[in-house]
Amino acid sequence: MLPIYGQIWRQASAIEVPYMAFGLLMAPPVMLACVVASAFAICTGKKFAPPAKSGLAKFETGMMKTSVYALVLIAPLAAIATTLTLNALDYTTCPQLRKSGSAWQTYWVSHPGFCFVPDSYTENKWPCKKVEGKKLCLNMDE
Repeated sequence: MLPIYGQIWRQASAIEVPYMAFGLLMAPPVMLACVVASAFAICTGKKFAPPAKSGLAKFETGMMKTSVYALVLIAPLAAIATTLTLNALDYTTCPQLRKSGSAWQTYWVSHPGFCFVPDSYTENKWPCKKVEGKKLCLNMDE
């Protein structure tokens, strides 16, 4: 998600927003709980099953709750805020740039001329179109 905001900050000509990536906000708390549980299992040789009122049990429950809240509340709010920001900066969606089968991937362009059906793609997966015998490519990094 950070590259999305970096492109918004730089006011890139086209911004790819994979909305499924917002769901990954739930991963850090789960991963932290998994690292702690794995370390416990490796150090003790026992299954990670802390007693109900222990600090480890509270940590595990807290991380799982944080993960669910991130998925249910923070991820949708971040997606909505990103969409509103792009609208406020006069970006428009460009379904023509979307590749087949990428329903959750949306392209936003800062100028209507940047929205086209690509003829080919560069090795960096930037869309290209032939115009008057010249190959013009849309740089997705700037």
